[in-house]
Amino acid sequence: MKSKKIIAASLGAALSLSMLCMPVYATSPTVSSIVANTQVGDGQREVSSFEIEVSDESIIQNLTAADFDIINNSSTVPFDVNTGSWAEAYQDDGIKLSVSGNKLEMTVNPFCYAGIYKTDWSFQRLDWEVKCLTNDALSFKASDVTTVKTKVLDDTERKTFTYAGLTREYALYLPKNADGSVKKNVPLVVWNHGGGEYNGNLEDTLVANKGLTGWVDAGYDVAVLQMQVGNENYSYGAAENEDKKKLIDQNNALQAQLIKNLINDGNVNKNQVYVAGASSGGGATMRFLMQYPEIFAGAIACCSMDPIVPVHNQTFAALGREKDPFDTIVSNFEEAFQGNVYTWDESTQSMVSKKIDTQKLLDVPVYYTHAENDPTCNVDSSKAMYKAMENMGDKNNKLSIWSDDEMKAVGISNGMGGTLLHWSWVKVLNDNTDGSPMNWLFKQSKVETVSKSEDKVDDKKESTVNNKVEQSVKTGDNTMIGSYAIIMLLAVGAYTATKKVIR
Repeated sequence: MKSKKIIAASLGAALSLSMLCMPVYATSPTVSSIVANTQVGDGQREVSSFEIEVSDESIIQNLTAADFDIINNSSTVPFDVNTGSWAEAYQDDGIKLSVSGNKLEMTVNPFCYAGIYKTDWSFQRLDWEVKCLTNDALSFKASDVTTVKTKVLDDTERKTFTYAGLTREYALYLPKNADGSVKKNVPLVVWNHGGGEYNGNLEDTLVANKGLTGWVDAGYDVAVLQMQVGNENYSYGAAENEDKKKLIDQNNALQAQLIKNLINDGNVNKNQVYVAGASSGGGATMRFLMQYPEIFAGAIACCSMDPIVPVHNQTFAALGREKDPFDTIVSNFEEAFQGNVYTWDESTQSMVSKKIDTQKLLDVPVYYTHAENDPTCNVDSSKAMYKAMENMGDKNNKLSIWSDDEMKAVGISNGMGGTLLHWSWVKVLNDNTDGSPMNWLFKQSKVETVSKSEDKVDDKKESTVNNKVEQSVKTGDNTMIGSYAIIMLLAVGAYTATKKVIR
């Protein structure tokens, strides 16, 4: 009888101790939600702050920046502007903390939300992670984030449009009044994205660069349209491939009708419609002007591909012949600007040849931009188009050719064989100072009026609703599970020891 009481007392004491710990585990403080506040950077979406809500505010009291470390956080531009090598994780995370009740706000040096590139040229990424060195329950990574907010894009519509035998996805940003209503009769920028995003996903294209967001980020009260090209990139040699040129023009015909609809709906000022694009989008922009010059008040053609006449070294290599002299390329452009393009014919439901209205084309001011040492699209494309139009009597166009130092000033390195010197759109989309291409563009109008687009918007507001990304949240660690297991082992040990004693 005595032995049974001893055993019972030992087990009872151990179980009582374990029961005391169980409520602590069940109610241990957890992370309730994590919001990532992001914007579009030069080469991807970047995060600038996090909002972390917890179930018990005691776990976020007395925290300092030194309690946190972020791994695999780097710029959205893949090559470091100073070293010319692959971008490395930041040495300074730039962490700043503020606490309000059960919410912790963490601001950081903006870093690429998609993670850091591996350095093996696989173009795969390593995920970032925020580590709390004093409480692992506050550590998290992208998969733990419950909501992603993205400036400008959260206020941007995504729709589809069918015309000219095509159906295309598009994104449309429309500025709003203080009461949330859409502003009417505003300028419109049409951004033609580059070949790297052809036949891609609209959401990926929207964060590839600031093609849609840059104009709004700069403070202009402007609508922005970006269509997702749903076919493969036309690439080099398109200038001598009628099927490829026709498909470029077919995509443009769809956009032209969409623009007309926006004008007819009263959303867009017909005298302030602008078009801009980079690389393959730059080439498409020039063909757009050749098709429908009457639509546009101005344009920016950045580092343009050559779907009008052959220009680039790679194009001539693909065509199997020596590159034409510069003067010949200029003459070829002059001829092309007086030639034919394609347009959609409703009666036949097909693309048909159309004579270019050369005078109207010359009336549209174009700002050509290029990096001097662009290895992807040779600078001769911008120089030759500018020269050809000048020879034909144009006096409104502009040309900026940027040196390696000028590109470095906006974060673009000439390292790794100068690969990133193709990214001259970064300079276009980040600079609205007087005389810059962006600033110049909004001064153009089809009528002699002062452009309202130059008025800055002082009360920009970020959306807190649209385009949320719902994912699971990390809720804590397994410390209490370990403690409970230890207590049960102690109970078993007590039972065993007791049996040995009573023997």
